[in-house]
Amino acid sequence: MPRAFVIRPFGTKKDTSGQTVDFDRVHRELIAPALEANALSGDTTGEIVEAGNIREDMFRLILEADVVVADITVHNANVFYELGIRHALRKKSTVVIKGDPTEDKTPFDLLTDRYLSYDVAEPAKRVADLTRAIGNSMVSNRVTDSPIFQMIPNLPEADPENVQVVPPDFQEEVGRAATAKGWLRLLSDEVRGQRFERSGLKLVGYAQWKAKDYDGASETWEKVRETNPNDVAANLALANIYERQSRDSWRSPDDRADLLKRSDQAIERALRNASASRKDRAEALTLRGRNQKTHWRMGLEKASSVPERRQAALNRSLVESYESYLGAFRADLNHFYPGLGALQMGSILLDLSGESGWKDVFDDDRTAENYRIDLEDTVRCLRSAVSLSVDAALEKTEGAGSEDKWARISEADVLFLTSDNDRRVEKAYQAVFAKSSPFDWDASRGQLELFADLGVKTDRAQAVIAAVEKVLGKEVDVKTRPTHLVVFAGHQVDEPGRAEPRFPADREPRARMLFKAAIERLFDQAHDFVGLGSASPGADIVWHEVCAELGLKTALCLPMPVADHAARVFGSRDDWRARFLDLVQVKKRQVLTLSDRYGLPRWLEPTGMDPWVRGNEWVMKMALAWGADKVSLVAFWDGREQGAGSSGTAQVVQLARDAGTVRVERIDSTQLLA
Repeated sequence: MPRAFVIRPFGTKKDTSGQTVDFDRVHRELIAPALEANALSGDTTGEIVEAGNIREDMFRLILEADVVVADITVHNANVFYELGIRHALRKKSTVVIKGDPTEDKTPFDLLTDRYLSYDVAEPAKRVADLTRAIGNSMVSNRVTDSPIFQMIPNLPEADPENVQVVPPDFQEEVGRAATAKGWLRLLSDEVRGQRFERSGLKLVGYAQWKAKDYDGASETWEKVRETNPNDVAANLALANIYERQSRDSWRSPDDRADLLKRSDQAIERALRNASASRKDRAEALTLRGRNQKTHWRMGLEKASSVPERRQAALNRSLVESYESYLGAFRADLNHFYPGLGALQMGSILLDLSGESGWKDVFDDDRTAENYRIDLEDTVRCLRSAVSLSVDAALEKTEGAGSEDKWARISEADVLFLTSDNDRRVEKAYQAVFAKSSPFDWDASRGQLELFADLGVKTDRAQAVIAAVEKVLGKEVDVKTRPTHLVVFAGHQVDEPGRAEPRFPADREPRARMLFKAAIERLFDQAHDFVGLGSASPGADIVWHEVCAELGLKTALCLPMPVADHAARVFGSRDDWRARFLDLVQVKKRQVLTLSDRYGLPRWLEPTGMDPWVRGNEWVMKMALAWGADKVSLVAFWDGREQGAGSSGTAQVVQLARDAGTVRVERIDSTQLLA
């Protein structure tokens, strides 16, 4: 969520004629509604409640804010000082307002600046106008609204992330959630509105990429772009994510093409950003080369023979991919990956230059011949340069006591194109992939298969593939069934003396029958059944027990560590606590915990969120990110809706409805009372 900061006088102040203006009222009736209408969080320095230097916090808020609203109605030194700081630090989105009538004239240095005028007696009349002004400022293509950056256009803008402090416990929680896709999605939502939102989102986004949650990662990085559409890190990340999603064979051709187009657009946004570093530009050019290669390979899919593929391969996409990789390598010779890409694509180009269609790729025969001559020279140079770049990367990591596996794989890839000894090449691949995963091998095998499909070093490519797969061994082809993930939520057992019975303890046998019937309706032989549910006394525990009796797998989802849950949730109900501990101790039962402490993590405490509400959101996020083919919610529920912020079964039902992809099956709990 974008953040705002308001620069204004506090309380009632007088202008030079003695006229008073109630600036708190102006904020309440004009500024606050306009910020809310634009979905902006934030306020004045009044939002700072912790101890510390308020001026330091003020500087941070002014720099961090995506939008600043400054009220210059009266000659207030603090207002002009803070407005000057904003103009010096940030290029855009500073909205100036001024009340009227007032005897305080606009200072000379601001005379040429636009500002929105409002009636000090009736500030609410200009809410719509201020709302539009703020909204327009947020989406404006204007380079700057700061007089400083207008006069000194080459002055670098301050980066808010340089002052954003990501709390250590948030960083630690992201680390604990690193392999839990749903947990990371929850953190991506919860960090919205925090002062460290952008830095926090990036931390989560990188973790989601590593966890291969590409859908979640794309949503997170798009949140970063909400406040800074040209953010270099976000666009480079999205370029990778969208290209990876475009490879999913289960997507329609139109969807794959659209995702690849989105990746292309993200790359161009990164390249257009004047603040992109040399390293960033090299990365963007590398990604451009990869995307052009992907476009090019799509054009080969319909060809069924080597001659057909060689003819289909001769087009501008191949040339552009090679040139983008080459440009990226020239921009950063320490970055061996684009050098390898240039060497591979250049070698293919050189091999195809003898085909009859070679000249058709260029404007005229002379250009074609000159390009071939230059290509020969460049590929010859690349063989040495890329080899040296890979060696440098290996020496660097070995000196640090580690090894870059991709540099080692790239070393074998370079050898494939440069060595005259077939056996040496095979041994190099066997050595590196004996220590790597099948996933790593898939990437290299795809490139080797491309060479073979195009008739480029075909025998060598096929021999390497056979040699590596001999080392890896044939993997057993295990046909796995799709997963049906079922989330359960239900009422707790009634406390003794409950005024309005809902789940009387003596009706548990009836509840067990209802649960078993629901499971039998959901279960089918075509899907593997996986259940998720909390472990409160009552329906939750009974559900897990019934599933176990039927031989079905469930995971316990706890918002706190097991010991805290056992100590705090059951009170004097020792029988239910014992049943909970029995569930925990079942071998192979997965126990998932959201927090390493009771309550909220420290970084989230100021929000006042109910930890049980958070726990429900976490469970639903995990279900949606599980990768299951079907997701259902079974709710043992009386059907009564609850108010906002409630952590009961009704909240889980609403979360499932909001998701839009979850089947909701209600077990009417009022049947127990019949």
